[in-house]
Order: sequence, then structure tokens, then C-alpha cells
Amino acid sequence: MIMHRWIAILFATLFLFAAQPAFAVTSCGVTGSAQASSAITYDPFGPNGLQQVTIPLVLTRFASGSAKTQTVNFVLTKPVGSPAYQVLYNGISVLYTEGATGSHPAIGSQLSGEINYNFGGASAPDQSTAFNLVVTVPANLDLSSGQPIRFDILYVCNGTGGMRDVTIPTTLANAVQINVNVLSALQASYVGPALDFGEIGTKLDSQVASDPGSRTGYIRVASSGPYSVDMRSEKGYKLGFPGGNLGLLAQSVAYQASLLGQTRSPADVSATHQVCSRAGLAGTVGSQGMRIPLTVTLLQGGVGKLPASSYQDNLIVTVTPLFDPQVGATCGAP
Repeated sequence: MIMHRWIAILFATLFLFAAQPAFAVTSCGVTGSAQASSAITYDPFGPNGLQQVTIPLVLTRFASGSAKTQTVNFVLTKPVGSPAYQVLYNGISVLYTEGATGSHPAIGSQLSGEINYNFGGASAPDQSTAFNLVVTVPANLDLSSGQPIRFDILYVCNGTGGMRDVTIPTTLANAVQINVNVLSALQASYVGPALDFGEIGTKLDSQVASDPGSRTGYIRVASSGPYSVDMRSEKGYKLGFPGGNLGLLAQSVAYQASLLGQTRSPADVSATHQVCSRAGLAGTVGSQGMRIPLTVTLLQGGVGKLPASSYQDNLIVTVTPLFDPQVGATCGAP
């Protein structure tokens, strides 16, 4: 009799680095860019996050001819529910949650808890000297690869050369970006029941055709960026036994496998390929990653096959993180 037939799933994973996009500004006030002297990377699966990394912030004042921003007082803000980022200047936090900035910022203030700067007259440089910010990013945040960390600026300012003052705290969205590269990284595993067709030694092909006994398991993917999924069969979508000859009808059992809308069988053994959008990080707040169903279906019965203790095949599934800005389909469900 032919005993159990089963399919093993093997995985290959990679880690990639991602580039950062540019950011444009257009209105009165200031914007800033916090660019570290060397690359800073954030591994969303790492246990430590980023701990008090010094990153210099340079401001650029907005100008229209000789009308320019002269002095500015500002703080950084983040939306309610944002991760517990920390940004210190001179040992004091200058990052606040929206709506909870207290009396900051104020025109002409020299108080700690905000940043103030005097650019000087219209002929002075439009960029400030560097402010050394000390940034902490908690571990295991569901951040997107290829994207810097951005904060809003809440500011007040005085103008020169005809530019009007801004005395009511005004928000400039995404005005500061911190060049922390989030690794395009992923984790993948097989979850669910064994893909085991059980004992089929007494089943005819006609019985299998009417009741193929499909089995479904899941590939769990957690990722900070887009990724690709490829599948191939080690034995050409045939179950065989050690030492057997897959070319002989009596020593192989045909089946098919379906993954992400693509089905393969002995009639088509080409590798499948699908590009997927980011899955999110399983285990982080607001994200559980994705479960991608993998279904195998028997195409032949065991009657007339050479008895063996086990017929089996290996499905090799390769899950690879990709650089942004690749666009992919939504693959699977949480």
C-alpha cells in the first residue's frame, strides 16, 4: 500500500537597503533637514531600535526676493497615536504631540523646550547653523522601508524685507525629515496544517477527480516594504519515493499547487512569480502581517502505483524583500 504523501515548504529570505525620496516646501516660515554624517539604518525586526542617535538639523528659511524670514521659534510635532519617538535639543525634548505643546512656541522666546534662531537680514545666508538633535526610535515599529521619519513644524516667526510676521503658531506639515533608512526586511514562515494527502493507495483516479481532497496551508509574511513571492517544485509537481523514477507512471503521483492566483502542475512546471505590497510587521501595534494561502490538490489516485512508505515532494517558496518604490498587489489577508 502507498502510505502518506506530503509536501515540504522551504524558504529563502534577503535583507535590502532602501533609498529616500525628496521633499518639497513652498510657504512662509522654515523647513529643515536632519541629515546624519553617515548612514543610519533601522531594522524593524531588531530588538533595540535606535538609541539617542545625534543628527544635525539645518533650517532653511522661506524667502521671496528680499522678503525673508528673519527669526523663528518652533517645535516639532507628531500626530496623536504616533510611536514614542524622542527628539532632544540641549537635553530637553522639542517633540510634542499635536495639541499638547503647552505655551510653545512663542515669538522671541528663549525658553528651553523649543528652538529659536535668528537668520539675520536679507543678505545673510538662508540656511541656519546646525542644531544637534538627539533622536531615539523605539524597537519594532511598523515603519515603511524607503521612507524617512517626518515631523511637522509648529512655528512663529518675524519677517524682514516686507515679509509679514506670523504670530499665531502655525503648522507646516512634514517640514522636517530625519534620514533614518528603514531596512526593507521581512520574515516568512509556513503556518497551518501539514500538506498531507493521507493514505490514497486504494483510491482510483476517478475517485480523486470527484473528491481530490485539497489541502490548504498559509505562508505568513511580515515585511517593512514590498516583496516578491516565487514558487517552484523540486520534483515537477509529482510525489515520488526515494530511489523511485518520476518518469514512470507507476512510481509518481501527480498533484497541483495554487499560490497567489497561479496554479502549477506536471503540465506546467514553470516557477510562479508575484510582486506584493508591504505586509506590515506581525506583532506590532496595528499590524499582523499577511497570511497567503497555498493550496495543493491531488490529481491521481494510488491504485496501480508501486507501494512505498512515503511519496513526497518539496515546494520551494522564495520570499524576497524589494527596494521601494516598487508597486505590488495586496497579497493574502491579516
